[in-house]
Order: sequence, then C-alpha cells, then structure tokens
Amino acid sequence: MIMSSASTKFILTSLTLGALSAQAADPFPVSKDYWKSSSFQKAFNGSYRINARIEPFVDTKERVLLVSVQELMAKGDRAEALKKLKASSLIETSAAVMFNAGNFAFETGDLTEAKKCYLAAIKKFPTFLRAHQNLAFVYAREDDYDKAFPSLLEVVKLGSQDGPVMGMLGYCYQQKENFTSALQAFKNAQLTDPENLEWKIGEAYCYDSLGDDAKALNLYEVLVKQKPDNVQYKMLLINLYQKTGNISEAIVNLDYLRRLKKLDPAGLFLLGTLHFSDGSTVIGADIVREILKSDELKEGKLAMNAIDDVIQRGDIKLAEEFHSLVKPELVKERSLARRYQRQQAQIILSQVAMEEAGDESVAKVNESKVEALEILKKLILSDPLDADSLYLLAQCEAEHQQLELALLHFQQASKGKGLRRNTALLERGKLLVKLQRYKEALKDINSYKIYAEGAQVKQLESYIDAVEKLAKASQ
Repeated sequence: MIMSSASTKFILTSLTLGALSAQAADPFPVSKDYWKSSSFQKAFNGSYRINARIEPFVDTKERVLLVSVQELMAKGDRAEALKKLKASSLIETSAAVMFNAGNFAFETGDLTEAKKCYLAAIKKFPTFLRAHQNLAFVYAREDDYDKAFPSLLEVVKLGSQDGPVMGMLGYCYQQKENFTSALQAFKNAQLTDPENLEWKIGEAYCYDSLGDDAKALNLYEVLVKQKPDNVQYKMLLINLYQKTGNISEAIVNLDYLRRLKKLDPAGLFLLGTLHFSDGSTVIGADIVREILKSDELKEGKLAMNAIDDVIQRGDIKLAEEFHSLVKPELVKERSLARRYQRQQAQIILSQVAMEEAGDESVAKVNESKVEALEILKKLILSDPLDADSLYLLAQCEAEHQQLELALLHFQQASKGKGLRRNTALLERGKLLVKLQRYKEALKDINSYKIYAEGAQVKQLESYIDAVEKLAKASQ
C-alpha cells in the first residue's frame, strides 16, 4: 500500500465535530511495490506463454517474429523488442503480436500504449484470456478499478483464478464496498499466492469494514510483526485500536512512529487528539501546538479539525490559542477562511457564556457578543445556505431568549448546507417543546430521527414518546 500524507486522514474524519469515533480506512489501491514484486513478475512473465485452448493460434510467420525478439528480451531490452514488433506488418493483423507488444509497452512503463495493444488483441480475439488479464493489470496500476473489474470478471469466466487475478478482483470489490465478495476473493488469492502480504492486508481490511474486529486485529498485528517498518500497516492497526476504544495502545504505536520521525501532520494531530481523550491534556496540547507552529503543516483542514475538537471538549482558552497559531496561508481557500471565521465567532460566544456566568461587566460581555454575531451575520449574508453559521446564530438567540428568531434560523439551517444541517432539526424540535408547540416539535424530531445512530436512536425514541404524551395531555 502507498503511505502518503492522505493515508492517515481517514482516522480524523469525525474530528470536525469533536467526536473521536474511528472507522475503517478508505479503500486504497495495491501498493506501487507490488508491481515490482516477484509474485507479480512471475504472474506477468508467465503471460508470455501460449494457451492454445482459449487463445489465438500462432502461425509460422508470427512464431518467427516472436522468436526473433527473444534475444532482445533475454538482454532485458524491452524497448527495442517493442520497436521491432511495431515495425512488423503483423502488428496490424496478429492478436498474439499485438498482445506481446502490449506486454513490452507495460514493462517499459508506457501504459497508454499497453492498453491500446491489449484492446486491439481482444478485439481481434475476444476470448484472449491473457490480454484481458493484463489489460486489467494496467487499469489496476492506474488505480482505475471500475475499468479493471469487467476485465477481471472475464478472466475468471475464461478459467483463471490465479492469485494476482483474484487479489485484484478483491480490490475491485473493496472499492465498490462489497466487502463480503472482496473477502472471498482475497482468501482465494492466498490459495495460490500465500506469501503475498497485499492479499492478507486486503483480507484484514475487509474484516475491519465488516465489523469483525477480532479477526482484523489479529491479522493487522501479524502484518505489523512481519513488516515492522511499514508505516501504513501500523496506521491501520492504530486505527483499529482507536475504533475499538483501545486508546492507550493507539497512543503507544503513534508515539513509536513519532520518535522514528515517520508521522505526517495528520498522524501528529491524531496523536495529540488521542492524548486529549486519554486525559493527558498537557501532552496533547504540546503536540498540537508544535505542529501548528511547524512549516510541515500544509493542510488548513487539519488545523481546523484540531480546533473544532478542542472547542467541543470545552477548552475554550486552548481553542483560542490554537486558533491564533493558524498561519494565514493555511486558510486562503474560501471554505477554510469561512470556517476559520466561524470558529472565531464560536470561541467568542463560548467566552461570552462563561463571562455572563462570572463577574465580567455587562458592557464588555455585550461588546464581545456583538463582535461574534457580526461575524456570523456576514458569513450568512455572503452565503444564505451556510447551515453551520445559521446554527450558531440560532443557538445564541435561543440562549438569549430570542426564541422566534432562533426557530427561524434553525429552520433555515436545516435546509442549508453544512455539518449542522441535520442537528438543526433536532434543536428546533427541542425549542418547540419548550414553547409547548408539541405537534410542530414532533414533526422536526421525527424528521431528524433518520439521521440518528447508535445509542442516540433509543434516547430519541424515548424523547419522542415523552413529547407525544405531552401532546396528548395538552389537547
């Protein structure tokens, strides 16, 4: 698998709302190393052999030409071999020559030419198994699994279930989120290609995605022991530790990678966030602070996620500090700039709530509140469908007893775009209950119910039942 700056961000998918509920990683492609592996080379070089039952007959002229390029192949000069095949008139009529030209093009890295040759060979001889197979390999190498899939199915129909074929088919099913079929394909791949870790990591990923955490964990741990320096394998194991609530193990493994200087900014943010969850606020803050000050951070979204997480945890002072450390160049993009401003308003409003409960002067509190509301109103004016800004505005209005305005803005938020869109329905319903407008409230709360997950479903059902009783009692 390919370890990149994007390879850890799946672990941070839920941090925008502060919840640390991990999920399986996004499906990823076969690693670039696989195409250099002995397993693939063996399968690919085997494709030069002829299977007369389902492949084109090679006549004398074709055989003479193909034998003539064997000497060039023995020297490893695929480019010259390709040149010789393309110079022959047989390249226009012979499926076997077209196919071999495709192989040489593949090996020299010219995937466009390889596809052209394989497609020509298939057009000439539709049941050409090896051409279908190698065409699928080209698509897979380009991470185009949608195109690889039908070619692989054709290969299976024509009688091949070799490890590379079944393994690639597993990745295709995985990309389609058909994890049951993917799991079976990866298991079949290991029957003839048992030493290939690509198929074992695919199997582990499927168990992870299907919720069989025990089997996934066992396989991830085996893989990490076999390849202790493979960062991506370790990140998958860390993700599963996080998903299953084993935060301490996730921290230990992330810290190990950190000491080796193998953690990218996303991984460092994750480590900091996990420390917050584990109660080590000082350590977590130091890690996040360090990466925010670092020149290595190039993604503003990661910084925004970290700030949102701290806001949701209620540490407003730390959120204000992190917010001030974000470099202007990280939030130049319009959506990030808006989010940055919205966070500023949210931090101010949280401070206002604390000041109102304390000894701060009314004038100072009102001044801060006006500043925050002005930020939100400007954001809404420039984008009336900004559900997140509308939601924050409605929250502030509800807290300060501007209930009709709050109802209006919660309703607008529920029809807008943003993370808070669905939650706005629930909050509007709760506010309507407070106003004893139970029938309206039930409409909003029931509309929100379809978005509820996990334990919230039962809580919501109990709440709906209570509101229905209130509605009947009020008639």
